[in-house]
Amino acid sequence: MKLKLIHKYILKELLPIFLLGNIFFVLLLLLDKLVDLSDLFFTKSVPAWLIIQTVIYYLPSFFVITIPTSALLAVIFVFGRMSSESEIIAMRSFGAGRRFFLLPSMIFAIGVFLMGIAMSAYFMPKGSFMAAENVLRMAKLVSIKDIKEKELYEELKGYVFYAEKKKSDTEYERLMIIDKNKNSVITAQSAQIIPTGDAGLLLELSNGRIATIREDNMHSTINFEKFSINAPLSDASKVTIKTERLMPMSELRANFNEDPIYKFEYSKRFSMPFAAIIMCVFGMSIGMFFHRSGKTMAVPSTVFIVVIYNMMFLVAQNIATEGSIDPFFAAWVPNIFFGILSIFAYERVL
Repeated sequence: MKLKLIHKYILKELLPIFLLGNIFFVLLLLLDKLVDLSDLFFTKSVPAWLIIQTVIYYLPSFFVITIPTSALLAVIFVFGRMSSESEIIAMRSFGAGRRFFLLPSMIFAIGVFLMGIAMSAYFMPKGSFMAAENVLRMAKLVSIKDIKEKELYEELKGYVFYAEKKKSDTEYERLMIIDKNKNSVITAQSAQIIPTGDAGLLLELSNGRIATIREDNMHSTINFEKFSINAPLSDASKVTIKTERLMPMSELRANFNEDPIYKFEYSKRFSMPFAAIIMCVFGMSIGMFFHRSGKTMAVPSTVFIVVIYNMMFLVAQNIATEGSIDPFFAAWVPNIFFGILSIFAYERVL
């Protein structure tokens, strides 16, 4: 009965550190995006709820990385603290052997592994596609208020705007539009630019001219009193996620014959979550090894191990894409290395 209570005690110690670790590492990954996100809100007039929703959709792709990392941090921290405070010695005095300490670590590791599989196999590609849909919504909500007098505006793909005078958020005088797709320059004495729903932007131009360079390098000019341009934006349903990291499992399988990278990514979706099991055993051994420094070594040890692990992943990926090694096996090379290291550390420390 005492053993079960102590196991619960260890698990209760692991969970808060694991949760805090995920929050810390997710925020760390978000740091480089905070400037862009704040720019969308403050200068592009994108609604805050849409930005927050998009960040939430991207979270699974972060969790694929942070879950095994946070598991390693939690195990090193908890067992390091228990070792430095002589709790490990006290438990051993009551007959606790290596299996005693391994049991709660494995229960924790299996739970983390299942979470990682769910994130990498389903939530990551699903969330990434939903985030892509939101990015397109943001594009449709591009605020034409961003256009400033006598400054080039190139936020709308395929067009460049230049206004001599801005009367309001939607009305301009002496507006010039460069249509890159049609090799034409449109000038208008007055213009109204209206954001629309699915259409993108509706441009109502008055008293202007369209100058076009044809394929034969001849110029043509058309004068107009009234002219409308509908600037459509891409339909989210037609968006195809090209990056293998964001593809669903079925799409990866369908591309096995195209490039070894798809096989590597497919195998990686299982190998990376499985790394949590290996890292929990390794982290437990490391935590017990640092008797005095204990928990203070948790963060630097975790960062060092994760850097080495990811470097091995990159090397294995490069070798696999060159065809020098089976891509399915290559994704497991870091796990095999750290698995052997974990067994050695487990035998030596305990």
